Amino acid sequence: MSQESVMHWLSLRVRLACGVALLVSLMVPPYAPKPAMAFEDAGSADQQFLLVEDGFLMKSSSLTQQGGRRAYSEAIAYKVKDGDSLERLTQRYKISKETIAWANNLREGATIHPGDELVLLPVDGVLHTVKAGQTLLGIAELYDVPLDRISQQNKIKGSFLMAGQELIIPGGKPIVSKPVLLAASSSSKSSVQKGNGRTPPPAKPMEEVTTAPTSGVLQKPCSGNCFITQYFNAGHYALDLQEKGGGAVYAAEAGTVIRAGYGWNGGYGNVIEIDHGNDLVTLYGHNKELLVQVGDQVQRGQLIAAMGNTGLVYGSTGIHIHFEVRVKGVKKNPLLYIEE
Repeated sequence: MSQESVMHWLSLRVRLACGVALLVSLMVPPYAPKPAMAFEDAGSADQQFLLVEDGFLMKSSSLTQQGGRRAYSEAIAYKVKDGDSLERLTQRYKISKETIAWANNLREGATIHPGDELVLLPVDGVLHTVKAGQTLLGIAELYDVPLDRISQQNKIKGSFLMAGQELIIPGGKPIVSKPVLLAASSSSKSSVQKGNGRTPPPAKPMEEVTTAPTSGVLQKPCSGNCFITQYFNAGHYALDLQEKGGGAVYAAEAGTVIRAGYGWNGGYGNVIEIDHGNDLVTLYGHNKELLVQVGDQVQRGQLIAAMGNTGLVYGSTGIHIHFEVRVKGVKKNPLLYIEE
């Protein structure tokens, strides 16, 4: 065999060996020492997604988005320190005293003390806990706040909500607040209680809570045995609720009676209106008997009337309660406020 043939044969062997080595290297993963492949201890997992900045609990993002994330997207879990006051907190976090009070159920004039734990919202507004069956649209209508503002503030994608979930309602106010006390003069009581020349019977002593409380924003205005006979719709901006044989009528929330009149009253018949504060008023129509007077302070679930069929009532509807919810004078669907 010539020298040239030997060199050609060796070259082919070398090329074949290199090809095999390349194929093997592509199929076998590179070597790495065991410590380099160990997962981080589960006890330190929180550090991967939780940061703290001035008391804010922050959800971290990927490195590519880290610089652009919003600094105040979450509420604060804040522990009061020496020297803190509501005024200082409002200046530091740029929110109102009312927002702090609403989020923490603080009464008017309440003070804070070192060690107290407060929830501080990133914007002025209120916290809302989602109840079973509530929708994002319904919550937006409830607080009269645009749906997209709520979605953006809470970073909601889609419309799915979970019962128990807390939402920040930017610009919202509590549905019910402490009502303003109204002084009722003898002349005003006389004028609202007399209708069509009829002198009403004296008001009966008012009871405290007389029906099991419900978990809606407002109390159902009748017992658990009553049922809806007519829903809120165009031309009927209320709920009609009926109980076989008639039944009691209860205050939907604490407030001040601003109307209690016998007679026709524009078709409402014997009617009661209660001011719950914060521009929220409830109306109870077609009553048989009224048990409160203008100026009375009532509690949630308190007995205020007996169902009837006074005023403009069609025979098929019978004895029932006509229940309206008004916010800033606008009639709202009561089902947004009570639970069936």
